Amino acid sequence: MKVFTTLPFNDHAKRLFYMKTMYFVGALMSLFYIYRLAVTFSAPEYNDFLIPLTITIILAPPILWYRFQLYKAAAVTLLLSLFCVMVMMIHLTGGLEAPGIFWLATVPLATAILFGTRGALTGYFALTAMCTTFWINHKMQVGPNIIPSRDIFREEQVLNLFVFFLFTSLTTHVYLRNEARYTQNLREKNNDVENLLRVLLHDIANTLSSMTLQLIRAKEEQATSGTELEKMERAVQEINNLLNQVRHLKSVKDGKATLPLQPISVPKILSDIYEQAESIAKPKGIRVSIDMSRDKMIVNAEKTILGNVVLLNIIGNAVKFSHPGGRIDVRAFTVTQDVVIEIQDYGVGIPEDILAHLFDIGSQTNRPGTQGEKGTGYGMPLVKEYIQMLGGSIEVTSAENASGTQPQGTKVTLRLPTV
Repeated sequence: MKVFTTLPFNDHAKRLFYMKTMYFVGALMSLFYIYRLAVTFSAPEYNDFLIPLTITIILAPPILWYRFQLYKAAAVTLLLSLFCVMVMMIHLTGGLEAPGIFWLATVPLATAILFGTRGALTGYFALTAMCTTFWINHKMQVGPNIIPSRDIFREEQVLNLFVFFLFTSLTTHVYLRNEARYTQNLREKNNDVENLLRVLLHDIANTLSSMTLQLIRAKEEQATSGTELEKMERAVQEINNLLNQVRHLKSVKDGKATLPLQPISVPKILSDIYEQAESIAKPKGIRVSIDMSRDKMIVNAEKTILGNVVLLNIIGNAVKFSHPGGRIDVRAFTVTQDVVIEIQDYGVGIPEDILAHLFDIGSQTNRPGTQGEKGTGYGMPLVKEYIQMLGGSIEVTSAENASGTQPQGTKVTLRLPTV
């Protein structure tokens, strides 16, 4: 039976679990004492009060929460009903000398968990008021005691202690476990924000470099031609696309939106980024060649992520660690149900200790390029994350020295499922 719906794990979800526990324990105890009053205590007349309270406990909170999503109303109704049952049973079984008097200690705990600081203050006030009332009744020797014998008193005391310890142990254990999950959830959200900032710092730098190069050319020519303006306009548009993508990725991470994947031609993406790749490679005199099969090579992807964030990142790394005057080969072809993109450079290669932690964002993997170019070490971890978001995989092989069929340099292999 589904009594309460499940929320995304957050502070509200922690409180909801505690309310569920109170609901089931309170409902079972209330039903048990209906039987107890009628049979063990021989006082069925008090069931005229207990039965309506039990019905309220069983029906009202699930209806208020599950049907109308009214958390506060459900929690208040449950707390008040259970409080009335608790006070009633303590009053009937001896007040301050009742075998279950210690259950009053759960009042401020429950109100604090369900309603925070204000709930705790309300719970302390209710606890003080009830203890004062029971103390006055005890001094004045007012109030019934329906427990018929000392043996039943001990039985009642042991039963209450057992249920009390079970309830407090269970809720404490689960609440602490949920606190750990809640902390981990906050850490993951913090990491997501950091990763998105790294996108801004790392990936937009590539586009800005291309734009800066075009501006330098225009300045050297002392004239801004229409072609140069178009190139700069495209560079600015790419920056805008990246910023929009970062905002959208944040929404995806928060569960507020979905990644806008659509069928995209890999050859079209490679053609679109070729000019930017040449701009990155030209200062070092490196030639970028693209070899594509005649297959359609359609994948579900997002243009900015696959083009700017993934492919240009990898090509930028290849340029950084290639020798001036070298070359970079880009190949695209299909293998069974996958599109394979290979980016091979013939530069210095990657040391084994760095290669082993290349995708670990917490490891020190950045190093200067062949002309002292600086890096952050964030590029490849981000590339892997985005490739996985697109349903693909990435593999990196590298050799610092040529051997057999393995040339010196690094090869990055991307696999994306075809549509």
